Amino acid sequence: MSMSTDRMAALSEKAHEAQEKVQHAISEDRKQLSDSVTKAKQDSIQRADKLQREVAAKKAEASASLADVGTKWQEHVQSVKSHIEERKAELDMKRADRLADDAESYALDAISFASAAIEEAEYATLDAVLARSDADAKHTG
Repeated sequence: MSMSTDRMAALSEKAHEAQEKVQHAISEDRKQLSDSVTKAKQDSIQRADKLQREVAAKKAEASASLADVGTKWQEHVQSVKSHIEERKAELDMKRADRLADDAESYALDAISFASAAIEEAEYATLDAVLARSDADAKHTG
C-alpha cells in the first residue's frame, strides 16, 4: 500500500471517529457535553496550529494555491472561533439561539470543507497511483 492510500485510510478512520464522538455527545449531560466541546476545541486549535506549521514548512515546495487554501482556511477558522467566543459571552435566549445557529453553520461549513478535502485527496491519490503505474510501465517497457 502506498503512502497516499495509507493517508486516505487514516482520513477515513478520523472521519468515522468524529462521527462516533458526535453521536455519543447527543446522550451526554450538559457538563459532559461542555467538556467534550472544550476538548474538541483544544484539539482543533492544536491541529490548526500543526497544519499552519506544516504549511509554513512546506510552503517553498507547495503550490501557491495550496498555501493560499491553507491560509484562507486558518483565517476562516480564526474568524469563526472569534465570532463564536464573542457570542458565548452573551447569555439571553435570542443570542443563545443565534449562537447555536452559528455553531451549526460552522459545523456544516467544516463538514463541507472536509468533504471537498476528501474529494481532492481522492483525486490526488488516484492521480499518484496512475503516475506510479505509468512510471513502472516505462521501467518495464
